[in-house]
Amino acid sequence: MSASRHTVSYTVLNRHEALHYPPEFEVHATPEELEAFAATGYLIRERLFQGEALTRLQDALDRLEAAEWDRHRRNPPKDRSWGIILRHLMDKDPVFLELLKFPPVLSVCRAMMGPLLRLRGLSARISFPGAERQETNWHQHMRVISNPLPPWFSQPHCIDALIYLDDLDDDTGPIGIVPGSHAWLDRHPDHQVFASIEGEQVIRVPAGSTVMVHGNLWHRGMPTLGKKRRMLILSYTPTWLRKSPHGGSPPPDGLTQQVLEDCDEETKELLGIGGYS
Repeated sequence: MSASRHTVSYTVLNRHEALHYPPEFEVHATPEELEAFAATGYLIRERLFQGEALTRLQDALDRLEAAEWDRHRRNPPKDRSWGIILRHLMDKDPVFLELLKFPPVLSVCRAMMGPLLRLRGLSARISFPGAERQETNWHQHMRVISNPLPPWFSQPHCIDALIYLDDLDDDTGPIGIVPGSHAWLDRHPDHQVFASIEGEQVIRVPAGSTVMVHGNLWHRGMPTLGKKRRMLILSYTPTWLRKSPHGGSPPPDGLTQQVLEDCDEETKELLGIGGYS
């Protein structure tokens, strides 16, 4: 076993036998890395995808971009945009479906949020240089916080693996994060702000790297100035959270529906069928 991994064992205290999860699994991180992830809200894995593995993801996303370009860019904005956002990737290409049980991501999600998980979604954001300024404001991916907090408030947790298929640098547009902000339950970012704020840390990583973030970590994408930037967003939540409402319904004949016709119980849970008491 690699020194950068350790084993975790879970027992879910439940009288029902319908829950299916790995009672013991290898986590692709050290206990110290998980502690830092919990405190800061982010974990970086440089060059997680290399060689053919990276090329296959790049090619698959390029095919999907070409197929959906006209629909997403028919009326491009004149000043500022998020570029192109593509949804339901696992339903559209088998290359993306291979990420459903990708151990370096899934094992960390299970170690941080428990064994009963579901896929929240796999989407992509593609930004490119041009007349319009392509960047994102300060935001969070899943913000459902009551103010004031009720006595039995349950904080929603989500892990988003931001998989960068191109170098993340000043040409493609690095990302800014505020470490620890995922734990702030008394405030939210001003969605009109695009500039740097106090506490910001700028992240630049090579192509194939993954930045795992808590869904409520404050972050922003800086402008894409010189070269195209392709990013996948692979997200997981506990099974009992509803699936993401963004992007509408998946295609009725999507690949995940075909997988559900003949798969194991763990796959059903990850695709949102099961995992409840």
